[in-house]
Order: sequence, then structure tokens, then C-alpha cells
Amino acid sequence: MSIFKACDIRGRADEELTPDRYRSWGRLLGQQFRPGAKFTVGGDVRSSTPEFLDSLVLGLCEAGLDVVNLGIVPTPMVYYARRRLQAAGCAVVTASHNPPEVNGLKWLIGNRPPTETQVAALREERGIVGDDSATPSCRPTEPRVLDISFDYVAWLQETWVDSPATHHHVLLDPMYGTASHLARRYLQAVFPRTVFSALHDEPDPEFGGRSPDCSQVDLLDELGEAVYRQRAHFGIAIDGDGDRVAFVDHEGTPLSAEEATYVYLRSFGEALAGSSFVHDLKFSDRIREVARQLGAEPLTERSGHAFIRTRMLDTGALFGAEISGHYFFRALDGGDDALFAACWMIDYLARSERALADLRRECPPSYMTPDLRLPVALEDCSGAIDHIRASWLKYPQTTLDGVRIDFPTGWALVRSSVTEPALTFRFESTSWAALHRLVWKFCDSMDHMGDALWARYEAAMGSQCPTE
Repeated sequence: MSIFKACDIRGRADEELTPDRYRSWGRLLGQQFRPGAKFTVGGDVRSSTPEFLDSLVLGLCEAGLDVVNLGIVPTPMVYYARRRLQAAGCAVVTASHNPPEVNGLKWLIGNRPPTETQVAALREERGIVGDDSATPSCRPTEPRVLDISFDYVAWLQETWVDSPATHHHVLLDPMYGTASHLARRYLQAVFPRTVFSALHDEPDPEFGGRSPDCSQVDLLDELGEAVYRQRAHFGIAIDGDGDRVAFVDHEGTPLSAEEATYVYLRSFGEALAGSSFVHDLKFSDRIREVARQLGAEPLTERSGHAFIRTRMLDTGALFGAEISGHYFFRALDGGDDALFAACWMIDYLARSERALADLRRECPPSYMTPDLRLPVALEDCSGAIDHIRASWLKYPQTTLDGVRIDFPTGWALVRSSVTEPALTFRFESTSWAALHRLVWKFCDSMDHMGDALWARYEAAMGSQCPTE
């Protein structure tokens, strides 16, 4: 698989990424701006990040930019600095929620994430990587170092200065990531009467030997047990680079992406009526129905941070959600920020005087699978999708990303994975029994791949699979 993804760069730090590559990417990014343009940078806690960040800064300075180096900070703080300083763009050395041996690069041009064409431009220029003889087009600059943390916290405090005082106990899990040591202090400064405690709160380049991915329910088990044991009101998990968030209620139950999104939609109250809500195509249809009931116009978009954020900007949407735990707000220029999203949830629960568990139970139930990944050679993925489309031509289909087929009792989605040579499947129906029948029928049409997909389904669903 290429390290150049649809909207960023990800690869193994010890095999596919080098300081020379980051230096080259810095020069190439810098060439898109006028000399002297301000540009903010930062990185996460991975052991490979400091060297890669230094090389990125060197390349940007060689391109003549006014580089503001924020150091090791959560990704949203780099985005905040870009907004606060009115910078022309920003970049972050991070692989987000991926395992510690992986690293990458995210960036914004103005307030917009890169397009697939812009990512391809970096890929096509890799021939200059390591070419020290390249002549800079302008005078090199020296980077500046800035601590943005005080300004960032003051902004959060100002945003929620009128939040009602509560004596909630909130347990945090920064997953050994970049928000470790920061999230608890920052949230305490915003909500001084709330008690915050934390686990996995030491920055660790190895993330405790696991992926810092708060969208994986099994990685929330320890947080859920601690919330229940300590009788906390709820728990908040934050991913490796601090832009994704997940929640656990006081019963120790993790909220699904649908349940958390339901609570967020409710939190906007009357402001949601007449506004747009952007969501990725993996969400349950129940969320679209809830949004409509609350007066919003739901807009379906491809999965991926860049696609959701771009649609937020293009439509002026009030709120957006991706099933992996990214939550987007108009107040953030259509962007996402785990701490901002956490503050929003804390404030809403205080204002509503409702327990998160009660709100979770009010969310309409959805009967759907998680992503079911089936290894398929990269060159065979498009052919397999074409075969699936041809097998179900009598049913309505959409091709926003892969193909979604709408059946009378539900839908099936199949798309190519952007992280590995595989097809990703997801299904939804009207009950667990109906879901079982839908997946069986679908697998029966797939020849030899159907058996492998059925095995993945049974393994993923466990006790929710009906017994014959």
C-alpha cells in the first residue's frame, strides 16, 4: 500500500519514512505560499516525531516561510494556532490513532485539508527527496518557537465561561497520547468545580503497547470499569493525537458513534433547525432520521476527516460527525478538536441535568455490523466491487465511496480500504434476525469470498448472531 492516502500520509517510520522525505515535503508545501507566509507546525509523542518534525521545519524554512514551531502538542492545537495567528497553513507530524511504529503527515492549506490531487502532487515530486543540491527559490528563514497552551486554554475558558457549575466526577483516558498531562489540567481550568481524574495519563511513544484508538470498543474496557468502580458520572477517551473522542457512561457502557452523535444533535436545541448536519456514509440510517426530526438537513459524505471537513466548509454546516469519533463544529472552521468536543459534552450534560446513560438509552436502536474487513489484493478490489454491483442491479445503489445497495429491509456497503489491501463491508437492517438474513443472502451471492465474509461476520457479532 502507498504511504500517500486520500487526504494525508501514513507509513512505517523505520521503513517508509525518512527525515529527507519530510524535508522535501516541507519544501514542496512551502512552495505553495508566498515567501514570508506564516505557517504553524507541531507533532505527536511518537519516538520518530521529533526528528521528522525538525526536518519538516527545515524544508519549510528553505521555502522561505515564517514557521511557527509549537513542538509536541495535540493536532487541534496546531489548527487553533493557525486560526489564532491567521497563518496561511499548518502541518502536523502524526499518525493519529495508528500503532506507534507508524507515523505520517497531516496539513491544511488555509483552513482546508488537502485534496487527493494535492496529496498526489507530493507523491509525484518524491524524486527530489534528499536532493541537497536543489536551489531554494528564496532566502531561507529561521523558525520561531511558540507556546500556544495559555492562549488555547483561555479560549476554552472564554467559550464556556457561562457553563453551570457542577460537581460531576469525570474520568479521562488520553491513551498515553499527546493529550496526556494536558487534558486533565485544561479541562480542570475550564470547569473548576468538576472533579477530573485520569488513567493512561503519561505520554508514551509506545502508547502502552497498543494503538491509541478510542473508536475500538475493546480499548475502552478499562475506562468503563474504572468509571463504574469509582462511581464517576462518565468517562472520556481521547485518541493518540487528540482530535478524536469517545464516551463511557456511569454504568461503564461505551457509547457507540450513533449514540454519541445523537446526544450531540440533541445538544444544539433549536439552533439545529434549518441547519445542515454532515455525516459519513457508514452511519446508521437512524441518525439521519433523528437529524430530520430535529429540523436539520442531513448530508452524507465519504468517510475521512478531509472529506467531512471540506463538506462542512462548503455547506456552512453547524455540526458534523464521522463514525471513528471525529466531531466537527462550525465554530472550529468546520474542524474537530477532542477537548472542544469534550467541553461541549460536559456543558450540555450540566445544562440538561441528564445522565449520559439515560440519553444513550433514548437513541433509536440500530442493528448493524461494525466494519468487516476482507483481505483482497489491491488490483482485485475494483473488480470485486463491480461484481457486487452487477449482482444487485435491481436494487437502488449509490457510489459515493465504493457502493451502497439499499434493500427493502436494510443496506449493504462495500468499499476499498485506504489503509490496507482489503474490502470493507458494513450492513444495517431492521432487527438482529433481519440483519442475519441480509448478510447471509449477500454472502451467498459472492462465490468464494462469501464464506470468508460470513466467517468475519460471525466472529464480529458473537452472541448477536441468531442461533438456528
